[in-house]
Amino acid sequence: MRKPLIFLILLTALFPSSCHRQSPGVSSLVIGIEGTPTNLDPGYATDAYSMQIADLCFEGLVRFDRKGELVPWLAADFSVRRNDEIAVTLRRGIRFQDGTVFTSGDVAATINRILDSPSYSPYKEALSHIQNIVLQGPDGLVIRMKEPYAPLLTALTIGILPHRLAAEKNLPPEKLIGTGPYRIYRYDVAHAVELRAFAGYWGGPPRIQRLLFRVVPNDLTRVLELEKGSIDLLVNAVPPDAVGTLRHDKHVRVITGQGNSYEYLGFNMRDPLLRIPAVRRAIAHAIDRQAIISSVLFNEAEPATGILPPWNKAYDGNVQQYGYNPAEAEQLLDEAGFPRRHGYRFTLDFKTSNNPLSIRVAQAIAYELGQIGIKVNLRSYEWATFYNDIRHGNFQLYTLRWVNVMDPDIYYYAFDSRAFPPSGANRGYYANSEVDQLLGQARSILNSNASLPVYRRIQRIIARDLPYVSLWYMKDITAMRDRVRGFRPFPGGGYRGINKAYIVREQP
Repeated sequence: MRKPLIFLILLTALFPSSCHRQSPGVSSLVIGIEGTPTNLDPGYATDAYSMQIADLCFEGLVRFDRKGELVPWLAADFSVRRNDEIAVTLRRGIRFQDGTVFTSGDVAATINRILDSPSYSPYKEALSHIQNIVLQGPDGLVIRMKEPYAPLLTALTIGILPHRLAAEKNLPPEKLIGTGPYRIYRYDVAHAVELRAFAGYWGGPPRIQRLLFRVVPNDLTRVLELEKGSIDLLVNAVPPDAVGTLRHDKHVRVITGQGNSYEYLGFNMRDPLLRIPAVRRAIAHAIDRQAIISSVLFNEAEPATGILPPWNKAYDGNVQQYGYNPAEAEQLLDEAGFPRRHGYRFTLDFKTSNNPLSIRVAQAIAYELGQIGIKVNLRSYEWATFYNDIRHGNFQLYTLRWVNVMDPDIYYYAFDSRAFPPSGANRGYYANSEVDQLLGQARSILNSNASLPVYRRIQRIIARDLPYVSLWYMKDITAMRDRVRGFRPFPGGGYRGINKAYIVREQP
């Protein structure tokens, strides 16, 4: 159900423009998203919708820049000492959204909140390698590790909460407090999330006072609402077949760029059929990725070779690849002992979300598997149900997307045998002792350049073993009403920087 928009009447500054002027009272921005954010707590968010919204409200000591490098954020500076200590100096003058001063005690409380909780957090495994935290006044701390552990640096991107919230459990989103430019004001499950600007933000008060994230699962509906102006912004929520039409709308601007959202076909490696390497290779050879990119994705994607995008410094494109070769696929299945019987060899269940584009991709893959004798039962579900099934290993085949991939340690989270759910996202239960050993080695090297050869070896093994079929990297597609100015899309999507954007009166 669509909720009525309640616009705040505020005094706003005038922004010079040759064609537009600032509209008095216009301080709200409506953003369309495809699925429901499931958890806005910065320590426990795992889905892209939650993480991207939480990123506007909560900030960590460090964050990734546009080149994929970790840079200080709430930290004024940080350094690695003796390979097992991280010394941090905090920025001064930062306040939480309730007005309290941000200190080193809040950092320690946030970390301990995760470590002391029995609930799963994507940060918990990395933070568990902390030996202790030594506070050095309100503006400094030293984090001592049990052993050299590189992923701990990335874990310091976790959004910091004030220490008074650390002991509270099951906080509703509206009670969560961060240091970001926006604060959660309303969380209407399955319908909308409303954020309000934090006037005391250390980076300067946001120019747009209210952000409303509306959940609009239907692709056509999102596009139509953008065209008529009831939605202002879509970030990686534009179906590729609509890009051409939107480019001809004088009130809409479309920006496309190289993305780092990786789409893949996942296997359940505990399944008796899919644990057979020849079956996985046959499925990989049966998929005509380029044809799907052309006909379904309208060339708004590029073929992928692994999770990391080509511009990531740890990327290795010299891995085993599986070109479209249905004859090879059929031969592999014949040799593996799966001859055609009455037209089919065996049947697989294939799960996807009910997003129309996801369904079209799944239908194309199902058709191609049918051509080599694999009957596919395609099952689509609303996002929360689908994601819950995947998280719990309740599938044979599925398609999903890793978004905003920056850190090569994603390979631990996705493929290490110690990262089976609920400890990680190895949802297909892939296990390879050599990969485990190499990941352990890479994680002990705090110099990111020195770890590159190890991560490249890992990528080659994963491509050979094929727990995923790499499909494509989606291009970033941002579409916004022309009245939205000053927003520069962040690689991989998300809304970082929206606090610098502003709204002007749209000409008829």
